[in-house]
Amino acid sequence: MIPRVIALATTSIAWKTLEEFLAEADSLDVPTVLRLLLTSDGSMTTALEALRVGRVSVEVVRQGEESIDDDTARRLGVSARQTAVARHVWLTHAGERLLYAVSVLPLESLAPDVATEIRRGIEPLGRLFDTKSRAVIRDDLRIGRHHNPDLAKAFGADPADPLWCRAYRLAVEGTLTASIVEVLSPRLAD
Repeated sequence: MIPRVIALATTSIAWKTLEEFLAEADSLDVPTVLRLLLTSDGSMTTALEALRVGRVSVEVVRQGEESIDDDTARRLGVSARQTAVARHVWLTHAGERLLYAVSVLPLESLAPDVATEIRRGIEPLGRLFDTKSRAVIRDDLRIGRHHNPDLAKAFGADPADPLWCRAYRLAVEGTLTASIVEVLSPRLAD
């Protein structure tokens, strides 16, 4: 049985910078589609909708207010134990799971209207920021492979298969807004 919320132990991932990943991508045998998705600096929601030629839906697995852990606080440059919205979601298309994401959004950095929309949990973050015409910058991109049998099974892949993932910081309108980790379905390369 696959657990509803899937834990991502990101500290155990051997992260690579964008430059390191690109230098090794050929030898790592990364499918072209996954390579493009992993290195994109645009909205993952938009990229997945273009790839699947249809609207991507968000399935909120868990969302609530939590204290920011030490590692995430360091990455965001904020105080540990600050309150944030933590959100675990699947992005899906026609019932197929395309991506599992964990987002940590410090409440202090969110505009009130954005915080309200995020709490509603109806839209993927990419669409939420795009429809509000907010300037979005992604930085501190890291790319890696994550071994998580439960997550692989949830994607319909072999539990022994490592999964490609990326982590980055998101700044909206010049304010650091989130730490995001996205794990891609290997079926996106099909």
